[in-house]
Amino acid sequence: MEVVQMWDPFDEIARMHEEMDSLFNRMFKGSSNLLGYGNEEKGLTKWNKGFRAPMADVKETEKNVIANIELPGANKDDIDLNVTDDSIEIKVEKKDEKKEEKKGTYTYSSRMSRFYRRIPLPAEVDAENARASYRNGVLKIEVPKRKEIEHKKKRVDID
Repeated sequence: MEVVQMWDPFDEIARMHEEMDSLFNRMFKGSSNLLGYGNEEKGLTKWNKGFRAPMADVKETEKNVIANIELPGANKDDIDLNVTDDSIEIKVEKKDEKKEEKKGTYTYSSRMSRFYRRIPLPAEVDAENARASYRNGVLKIEVPKRKEIEHKKKRVDID
């Protein structure tokens, strides 16, 4: 007996993302994950399969990197935000449950919204001094750029 499976468009997106990762790996020798989400080693991981990647706008100023990420319907407490020296990672899991009992009938419904995105940054940043705010469904992250290290040149005499 053949088992019928429902088609999931996110499975197709995951497959295409893995193919793009593979293509970029072959073309640029390790520069995978240019699309900015998933895991650098495996593209979309089992952890984030089924998660939607929120829209993001990242811009670089003279002193900062600023990212605006759309997270509609999320509450501040639902957001898990991590900033590293070269990327931003956002995870959101929001579960809404509704229970209702009327005249002997009981109704229960639940809805799950999940978002995940890893965003490579255009410059190295000082993750320790990152700031974030969340208003009207938009997460704004501002991270100071790392001050450039002065490279000094010293002549060394050979004995």
